[in-house]
Amino acid sequence: MAITGNGGRPIGLPKTGGRKKNTPNRATLTLKQQLDAMGCDPLLEIARMGMNKKKSDEFRLRCFSEIAPYVYPKRKPVDISIEQPTVTNVITNLDSPLGGSDVGDQHNSQP
Repeated sequence: MAITGNGGRPIGLPKTGGRKKNTPNRATLTLKQQLDAMGCDPLLEIARMGMNKKKSDEFRLRCFSEIAPYVYPKRKPVDISIEQPTVTNVITNLDSPLGGSDVGDQHNSQP
């Protein structure tokens, strides 16, 4: 009887072959080299277009919103619920006025 498993590399066996971490693929590397050879920096060009006062405000806003993630990290959403934790006060009367320890022990005894 053959036992079928999940295939692939066993747990704990290190990765072999392939591209090293943080190494760009060939297409990205080629594009970057071509842009460098032309002296073109896309982010700088978008910033220049955004600084042009003759362009519409919508266009300028779009330029700045495109380059902002490269300058400032995105912030995590914050839960700002207005609900406050509910505090419940429980008042107990452990000492009975008739000397009993339990409500069921309390009874009126008449002589």
